[in-house]
Amino acid sequence: YEPVADAHFELHGVADLQGAAYESGLDNSPMYDDAPYDAERHLMALADVGLNGMYIMDCAALADIAAILGKDDDARELRQRAELFRTRLGRLWDESSGIYLNRRYDTGEFSHRLSPTNFYALLGRVANSEQARRMIAEHFYNPAEFWGEWIIPSIARNDPAYPDQDYWRGRIWAPMNLLVYLGLRNYPELYDAQRDLAAKSAALLLSEWRAHGHVHENYNGNTGEGCDKPNSDRFYHWGGLLGLIALIEQGDMAGPESPLV
Repeated sequence: YEPVADAHFELHGVADLQGAAYESGLDNSPMYDDAPYDAERHLMALADVGLNGMYIMDCAALADIAAILGKDDDARELRQRAELFRTRLGRLWDESSGIYLNRRYDTGEFSHRLSPTNFYALLGRVANSEQARRMIAEHFYNPAEFWGEWIIPSIARNDPAYPDQDYWRGRIWAPMNLLVYLGLRNYPELYDAQRDLAAKSAALLLSEWRAHGHVHENYNGNTGEGCDKPNSDRFYHWGGLLGLIALIEQGDMAGPESPLV
């Protein structure tokens, strides 16, 4: 197409791997560094656990809304879509790794570069109880990957790109914390992880807020700082999701009579 305003994104990342990464929302995630690109279909040739997990959750939520509105045919179609993708996403489980992995279309090989999006299979209730427990025990609580004073880094701590601490290359993002938290809530047996994530999310938000009065776009995975990078906006709406996680958790603990519920 002909550029309209000569803006950067009209000229760069068009019909290439970077453009596909932009469409994922995780602009420079290391998960996509080595991913193949299908130039014929204009797609990243990668079966993505995170995007599929969110799609299943979307279908389920829209089906509930459609049912309330009396749109029974739409609700039925949406539930069928959710079930289809739930089955397909189930194929991305890697027994040897104990987690759902992204898979390349061209070779069929799993990608072992892990981010919080690998936990998004929990959003769609794809994992059975044993699988869910393994994911949390072997990966969430693994200090070589995601566990630490500040969580959850946007790429595993043992990934070669983690030291970059630039945008989606190791920094902590509130939307990722929220989506993992919502997935954990689907599994009562994962309550300890749910509680720990809520507490650490609140600590991360309050650390920068008390020091500087900032609610950041993203935070350093090692220090919890937001101001260490110029491309972390100091007043960013979704940073507040860290507090929302804590409020949801506090509301659960307070019981149905709490004003927070």
